[in-house]
Amino acid sequence: MLFRIVLVVRVLSSLAIAASQELNFNFTYSGFRSTNLSLDGLAELTSNGLLRLTNETKQRTGHAFYPNPVTFKNSINSTALTFSTTFVFAIIPEYATLGSHGIAFVIAPTRGLPGALPSQYLGLFNETNNGNQTNHVVAVELDTIYSSEFNDINDNHVGIDINGLESGRSASAGY
Repeated sequence: MLFRIVLVVRVLSSLAIAASQELNFNFTYSGFRSTNLSLDGLAELTSNGLLRLTNETKQRTGHAFYPNPVTFKNSINSTALTFSTTFVFAIIPEYATLGSHGIAFVIAPTRGLPGALPSQYLGLFNETNNGNQTNHVVAVELDTIYSSEFNDINDNHVGIDINGLESGRSASAGY
């Protein structure tokens, strides 16, 4: 069950500086040649400017983090700020009839996810920290395998995960 995952990310985040003043923070990656993403694990930039998060190596993860902190909460009145993101990605299995778990867009307090495991943990958590309130992680999972231990709704869904892989909300994936 091997994957090659290619991801292009666009994140737009509106950040309020003060109650009456607003700053738009955004970045768009249309190829990754000139970016300064923080990569770990198997993640790499390909010669044609794509971001590859994994390769044919079994049971390994790859992460790409935006290198600078992004504020999601107004420090003056503690209001949560909105953001939107758009992904273009491909999940290419080594064998056409076999797949693997999927990919996640993650908001985490720090770069890196120490101790994160591949497979059903999507490179986010492990069996001891999955579900811990101290994780302070929000993820949008694009899951391609049914995992009963996380109460998945099916084998092709999008889920919103907070601090663990049991989705607070999920829906079948589609166009």
